Amino acid sequence: MTVARNRTELLERLGAKQRNIVWSWCAVNEAERKVYFSVWRDLVRKGEAGQLVYVVQEPHWGIDVKTGARSPARKEHDELLALALENHYEAFAYFIDAKDPSATPREIESTMTSFIRGLRLERQPNGTILGYPGLRIEIR
Repeated sequence: MTVARNRTELLERLGAKQRNIVWSWCAVNEAERKVYFSVWRDLVRKGEAGQLVYVVQEPHWGIDVKTGARSPARKEHDELLALALENHYEAFAYFIDAKDPSATPREIESTMTSFIRGLRLERQPNGTILGYPGLRIEIR
């Protein structure tokens, strides 16, 4: 089998469903209790032990600054984060690159489809969700 050509094919291979293939930031495989989050490759930090830590969600993402309304993508993201953080679903990352990393909002330039990483999620006091990458899983 060849490498998936895009995010939709990758998630189909993982048996994961997105609420909307255009605007969703994540997907879920209910049968296997697994959630998959898109993670920007450039939003990475060094953890306290020197390991890589990815930003999975910032508090302001998908929230209208004037009204406080949450976008459908943000609502879905919050729901799937709760599955991982509160309901013991396994969390995974698939990695994306931005067309313009300084743009707001960002647009996806490309998706890495040949592998995913296990994630250990952690909510920071300011609401940021960090993901500590674990096992790399090759996708064929």
